[in-house]
Amino acid sequence: MPKFDAYIRSTVFMAMLLVLLVLAGLDFLFTMFDELGGTNERYQTVDAVQYVLLTFPRHIYDLLPMTALMGSLIGLSVLASSNELVIMQAAGVKTGRIVWAVMRPAILVMVIGLILGEFVTPALDLRAEVNKTVANSDEVVLSDFGNWQRDGNDFLHFNAIEPEGVLYGVSIYGFNEDQELNANIIAQSARYQDGSWVLENVRRTLFTKTETGVQSELQILENLNWDVDLPPELLQLMIVDSDSLAISDLYRYARRFISQGQDASAYLMDFWEKITQPLATAVLVLVAISFIFGPLREATMGSRVFSGVSFGLLFIILQQLFSTLGLVYQLNPFLAVLTPILLTGCLGAYLLRKAS
Repeated sequence: MPKFDAYIRSTVFMAMLLVLLVLAGLDFLFTMFDELGGTNERYQTVDAVQYVLLTFPRHIYDLLPMTALMGSLIGLSVLASSNELVIMQAAGVKTGRIVWAVMRPAILVMVIGLILGEFVTPALDLRAEVNKTVANSDEVVLSDFGNWQRDGNDFLHFNAIEPEGVLYGVSIYGFNEDQELNANIIAQSARYQDGSWVLENVRRTLFTKTETGVQSELQILENLNWDVDLPPELLQLMIVDSDSLAISDLYRYARRFISQGQDASAYLMDFWEKITQPLATAVLVLVAISFIFGPLREATMGSRVFSGVSFGLLFIILQQLFSTLGLVYQLNPFLAVLTPILLTGCLGAYLLRKAS
């Protein structure tokens, strides 16, 4: 029996590895061609290649659930096509034992995914975006339209950020409890020193409400201390997409939004998607196993591969649909993420039980 388990594990694992090599290879080529098309005098071929290499681990992370699905399906298909599964069952190997043998390499895929998503890809994605925009701007990390943040009754905007903790084009709008503008600060730059920000080349306008109207007072300052709880590490997270952030960073960012009375649904949605990715991988593998023992028992290898790809794409569409519905209708992010996983798991369990 242990030899059967080891044989199933090795076959499925090799199939997963082959699928990952094919999918990752195609993804790498398409990404490289796309990135090379955006080169210019500043952002040259070397920069594009470096960007693709740095972001490649995230692409692998995104491919892991599909890799587990297709690898399990192909690995079991090989065993089924040669009647080895029939022989194993005739020798007394239970379906549950086969399921567990297939799940073990899938668990390895889940662990690799967690390591990549939490410790590897966030830092590499951040470095890639920093390098790319520095190469394009030759000076600072720029966003398309700058970035807005809220801190209590203050709303602040900055045009650019350097990795070392320097902001450019800082604008701060201060409001009182009655939602009336009482101060406007414009600074050429801001530097993070000794745990706080120092604004440089500042124009501060103070607004005072009087009986005759609103009076303004303009102050020109060389430096001004800026008391705000926004370290550079948090601000840098804004230059990458939320789905590229680590689980811990997503949670921290979402908590900040909640503390400021802002909607954190998008970050919570990405947070729960990353948390539940191992579970999603497991249910996809369960569906792959149920296909082999159920509706695709007599199908050809090509039909099985096509069915696996189709179901994987359908699962991704279902996830995106529930995420969009969750954001639009303000549904619980956890339930919005978990629902397609539960539906898929129930389908796999039903097909497997029916086949047994």
